[in-house]
Amino acid sequence: MTVPAEYHSIAVLQIRARPRRTKVVDAGSAVAPRFLPWLVALVSSAARRHNKVMANISSDAPLVAIVTPVFNGAAFLRETMDSVQAISHPNLVHVVLDNASTDATPDIIRAYANARVPVLAARNTSTLSMLANWNAAVALIPETAQYFWLLCADDTLAPHAISCALKIAETDRRILLVGCQWRAYNGQIVGHELPRAKSIFEGKEILRSYLRREHAALAGPHMLVRRCLLNPPLPYYGDGGGAGGIVVSFDTEANLRACVRGLFGFVHDELVHWRQHPGSATSMSSLKMRLFDADWPLLLDRYAAHALGHAEYLDCRKSFRRRLLRRLLLVRLKDGDKTTFDWHVNLMRSRDDAARWRDFADALAEWPLLWLTGQRARVGRPAARVAAAPAAHGRPSAPPS
Repeated sequence: MTVPAEYHSIAVLQIRARPRRTKVVDAGSAVAPRFLPWLVALVSSAARRHNKVMANISSDAPLVAIVTPVFNGAAFLRETMDSVQAISHPNLVHVVLDNASTDATPDIIRAYANARVPVLAARNTSTLSMLANWNAAVALIPETAQYFWLLCADDTLAPHAISCALKIAETDRRILLVGCQWRAYNGQIVGHELPRAKSIFEGKEILRSYLRREHAALAGPHMLVRRCLLNPPLPYYGDGGGAGGIVVSFDTEANLRACVRGLFGFVHDELVHWRQHPGSATSMSSLKMRLFDADWPLLLDRYAAHALGHAEYLDCRKSFRRRLLRRLLLVRLKDGDKTTFDWHVNLMRSRDDAARWRDFADALAEWPLLWLTGQRARVGRPAARVAAAPAAHGRPSAPPS
């Protein structure tokens, strides 16, 4: 393929895909099984043809691909791409997939021609769902890459992020993921609950404590991922479950799946700046409709058998289900949000886990005891959390905006 002169080190691919109709709330849900494997196979084949963009890279250090799917991300994309260019690791490629943006996103990508870190760019001719675009972006990772990190188009990485994560990952080939601290929407530092003296965990050990909600270190895409976890043409993200499947936590589920197979590494430093803003998917739907809460019972059902005893699983599930029902009552009665309440109730019914009024009454009956004992739930994070540490790489201590 001839690369236009104005792109130089940027290889450009037009991905043609059938448009997909979806409700807004399902933007992160699984794509129809017959559609997504076709798309991933198409992009994987194209990616192999574009590996020539890597010919100018030679280093003994492992090649790491930073993967950025973007849709109308002009507001923050330049800052994201600048952070990748500033990364100290000497062997990088930045994979950027434009999901048919209508703003200045293509112009920003073109501005990184001849950048120090080569950019492998692609553009969809029609807008895909968030899940399909993430999988298509991951499918563009060069075959020579040994690791990848999915960096959203409004987030930034610290210059030392990759070198710190690789320092742990390269000590043992069984380490499949390396996570790090990051600041959540409430200003708390994710992962601060993990023991600082320990940076490598048995996968099932970290899975067990996560399913017990003792930490959130496995949440989100902020991970260095060993490339061997990719298994094309099968998608890396998503469960193919359609209605009743994972709604938005497809990145978290990929992390849980990896922990079943190998070790988990962790850097006790804030390596990524996660940005919450009014236009983000988190702000527009996930937090507003409590979509992460909707996914939790399903994650517990799928992965508890790998890390929890049966009695412990039932205890955790009962505890969280009661907490979820109390939250839904607040949404309906205090906030007056019948839409969100009905959506959750219908989703639970579709999963053969219908919530009846006696279940809501049971959940409410537990609340006075939890309030008196200072607990949010019988199984989960402690009520008192460690004070947030100063933000990393020059970021303010306030929650991301």
